[in-house]
Amino acid sequence: QSNDGVRNDYCLNGQHQTDPCCADPCKLESQYNPGNNELNYINVLYRSMRAAAPAFTPYFVIDTGRNGVGNMRSNCANWCNARGAGIGMLPTAATAAPALVDAYFWLKTPGESDGCTQLLPDGSTCPRYDSFCGSVDSIGSGAGEPRAPQAG
Repeated sequence: QSNDGVRNDYCLNGQHQTDPCCADPCKLESQYNPGNNELNYINVLYRSMRAAAPAFTPYFVIDTGRNGVGNMRSNCANWCNARGAGIGMLPTAATAAPALVDAYFWLKTPGESDGCTQLLPDGSTCPRYDSFCGSVDSIGSGAGEPRAPQAG
């Protein structure tokens, strides 16, 4: 497919697929989703922000604290406490798109909860429970797994 002015040429058409920020584990590129990976999503944000505020030049940081394992979910909508996610690239300022991305960084501590399971580790009910945190792909939804505390 061609570059429609929204996607980042660096990742387009399967280029640089070994770069973790070009991965498309949910196969969204085939659906012409402009945000199928971190770099393409940033390109969309950049263009939108520049259009809204032409004098502003945004730069981005990509969170690589939990994107180290692709295809670990049975459904890409299951975002909460994904079992087996793993940490991604170590924090660095050496990025694939230095004109847009200042750094890859662990914005959230690897392994920290995205949200609580319906029952908290102490046995009480989580007041901020989100059903995505009880998906089949979420840690704490399987028998014998630890329950997830509230997100910090």
